[in-house]
Order: sequence, then structure tokens, then C-alpha cells
Amino acid sequence: MKSLLYIPLLVALSSSCVKKEQADLIVYNAVVYTVNNSFDTVEAFAVKNGKILATGSSKDIQAEYEAKDEINADGKSVYPGFIDAHAHFFGYGQSLQTADLRDTKSWEEILNRLKVFAETHPDGWLIGNGWDQNDWDNKAFPTNEKLTQLFPNRPVLLNRIDGHAAVVNQKAFDAAGIKGKQTLVGGDMLTQKRKINRRFN
Repeated sequence: MKSLLYIPLLVALSSSCVKKEQADLIVYNAVVYTVNNSFDTVEAFAVKNGKILATGSSKDIQAEYEAKDEINADGKSVYPGFIDAHAHFFGYGQSLQTADLRDTKSWEEILNRLKVFAETHPDGWLIGNGWDQNDWDNKAFPTNEKLTQLFPNRPVLLNRIDGHAAVVNQKAFDAAGIKGKQTLVGGDMLTQKRKINRRFN
């Protein structure tokens, strides 16, 4: 009978003697996007020498591995490193905070889109991207009189689809320090456009 009482004790002792594999870092209590073939999400992972040793539940990873550094992610998301192969990833993210002017068919349509966008984005610079006058019946480049009239107190910057031209209102010119009837050519135009963009960023 006494021997039976020793069994739980022996099991506990043998479990405590199991040596955990050493890792450099353990991240647990997270939502980890593995981006494997099934796009599984897991709770934790262990890292050694800059490489992931294993992924799984927090319980399993902490039972199998130990590390000097452990991070409790508090349920936050963890993604693999983003590698930008000239995809303008940051620019894409920034564009999601601006008015989408792609596929517009006229300058008037752009102005209407801006009015709608401004209602839900009332503060700061009003930025739009993607217009192309070649898609319009009137293929001439637009001028800014209506833009200034519509937004007299808020700077507006509207980038053409190729990023090589922009339309701004008077408030944006004022913010950039462009005064009077300056004639800008070549590098001067690029310098002033960068100045306006810096004011926005």
C-alpha cells in the first residue's frame, strides 16, 4: 500500500528532472501569425540564434523551453518581418489615411469626393492621391480656384497618380511659404513640392 503512495511522488520528481531546451527568447500570450501554408495563428514561440525553434500554445512552449528573456504579449498580435521589395509599403499604409481620387472622371468629381472625405477627416491637412486628367473628358490640368474656394482655411494637397504633379490650394501655398506669382521650373518645382509634403508629414 505504501508503494502506491510513492507513485505520485516519483512522477512529480521525474517530471521536475526533465531538462527544458534552452532558448534565447520566448514570446507567449500572443496572437502569432505564422504565415505557414495554412496561415495558422498560435499563442507562443521560442527563438534561438535569431531563428524560431517552435511555435504553439503558451503552455506547451513554456513547458518545453526556457529562456532568459520572456515577453508576455498581453494578447497583442505578432507578425513576421515585413520585407518591402520596392512595394512602397509605408506609402500604401499612409495612403489609407488619404482621399482616394483614383478613377475619377472629372475635376468636379474630385471636389465632391474631397467634401465627403473631409466630413470624416476634419482635422489637419486634406490629402488626396491618384487623380489622372487623362481619364477626364477635359484632359487639361486643373487649376486651384475652386479648391481654394471650397477649403479656404485648410491646406489641401492632391497628388497625381504618378506622384510627379500635384494641385494645392492657397492655404497650402501659404504653409509652404510660396508667395506671389513665382515661376517655378525644374528643380525649383521639386523643391517646393517637397516643402509642401514636409509640412504635411
